[in-house]
Amino acid sequence: MKQVSTLLCFLLLISFLNAQDIEVASVPTAVMDEFMLRYPDAKSTSWQMVPGQEKYRADFKNNKMATTAILSADGHLVETETQIRTCALPEPALHFLAEKYTDKKIEMASIMEDESGTITFEAVIEQVDFTFDSTGQVMSTNEVVFAGGRNR
Repeated sequence: MKQVSTLLCFLLLISFLNAQDIEVASVPTAVMDEFMLRYPDAKSTSWQMVPGQEKYRADFKNNKMATTAILSADGHLVETETQIRTCALPEPALHFLAEKYTDKKIEMASIMEDESGTITFEAVIEQVDFTFDSTGQVMSTNEVVFAGGRNR
């Protein structure tokens, strides 16, 4: 489970690899206000700032699920990603993965919502990240690569 959580955090923000940890006191009031409004029960929150983008990333537990929220400096919610149980993936996605990887287990699943409200799902099997739309249709596949090269 610890590996799944680590993998989830990495996948969530691969584009934010240069993020810098910051203290809560450094988070703008507008960002904190919006975060607290949306996630009043958040636990174990850690904050990072994405250099050059003026975005703030909060990693936290929400209802016991690993969650990441990206907010702009003015407090606008840009994106969220929440770890989910694999059985919560849309049925067509589960069917697709079961056919493609008959004897493999889904290592990680998450649901994402962007600022326009578009919902997508991700699933990882054997270092391949599958993105599905809200109906479970495949949108893209990507090999999971870690900072030091391919993950083996």
